[in-house]
Amino acid sequence: MPLSYSLVERSLLRDRAGFLMHVRVPLLVWETPPASAHELAWVTQPGVVPPRSLASEPLIFEVQKGVHARPSGLAFGITLGRAANNDIMLDDPTVSRFHAALQRDERTGVWYLHDAESQNGTFVEEARVDPRIPAPVASGAKLRLGDVRVQFLLPEPFADWVLARSS
Repeated sequence: MPLSYSLVERSLLRDRAGFLMHVRVPLLVWETPPASAHELAWVTQPGVVPPRSLASEPLIFEVQKGVHARPSGLAFGITLGRAANNDIMLDDPTVSRFHAALQRDERTGVWYLHDAESQNGTFVEEARVDPRIPAPVASGAKLRLGDVRVQFLLPEPFADWVLARSS
């Protein structure tokens, strides 16, 4: 479930340090989500670009296991896709039901994006992610799943992004 941008912004403006103590995981920012929800498609639609209006508020997703997510014992990491049983659900017809996964290497602390052989591809900074080779993801990286563009931000850079956007 995405976080409310308005609530996040108010929390940060009121108490940045408190916000950063509470939010300990990276965040994904989807600045132009669909204007309204549509019926969930069962088939990924290659080459279909839905009309997008500029949203007044971005959707903010915490990069962590979700309540209705796939079992964590299967080593998928944090799953992203169109289906409701993903950790992060991106409701867009160009996103596969199970599209990709984000996973943190506990030894190095580096985050990686894995493509799950998605129909419309997974990209880091417009470089396509090979399904066999996870791509490292740095804070601030622009990711694309199908035609959905999100930005991956660690908590500190996210706070800076929100404060810059609100001024």
